[in-house]
Amino acid sequence: MKKLLMASALALSVSACANSALLVERPNTSSFRTDLASISHGDSNVTVDDENIAYTQEQMEEAFFGGDSPLFTKGEGISITYRYIAFDEGSQAARYFLGPIAGGSKVLLEVDFSGPDGEVLSTVRGEGSVTGGFFGGSNKSGIKKAIEKVADYAAAEFKK
Repeated sequence: MKKLLMASALALSVSACANSALLVERPNTSSFRTDLASISHGDSNVTVDDENIAYTQEQMEEAFFGGDSPLFTKGEGISITYRYIAFDEGSQAARYFLGPIAGGSKVLLEVDFSGPDGEVLSTVRGEGSVTGGFFGGSNKSGIKKAIEKVADYAAAEFKK
């Protein structure tokens, strides 16, 4: 029991305090459903370093195609195009020393879901933020949380 409590305390101390939200800009009004999808990075409105772009692509692939029961299979079905419209990596050191009162990280991904004919069926915005954690929390936790919201939306709206 003592080991379980210690492990739980350690897990809580190293986890980041990340929050997320989803805003539907253009709701899906189509009846289009599929088991196939492709993912691409579009033109972001803000500058995002290559490391975070690579991490975002990796997490998008994992959220949509990974795991024991993938959401979609890679192929020509729905086209998922993501771009950053806001990106503030914040300061991990400030989050470490000052906790949730300084150094916060915030990302805002805009994602278009397009049908096989190229028509945009829906547009959503996934937001992720990180305010702290034992080692200051990584901004990547916010990216992952935003992507999870987008994937949940895709499953509800487009999964066959």
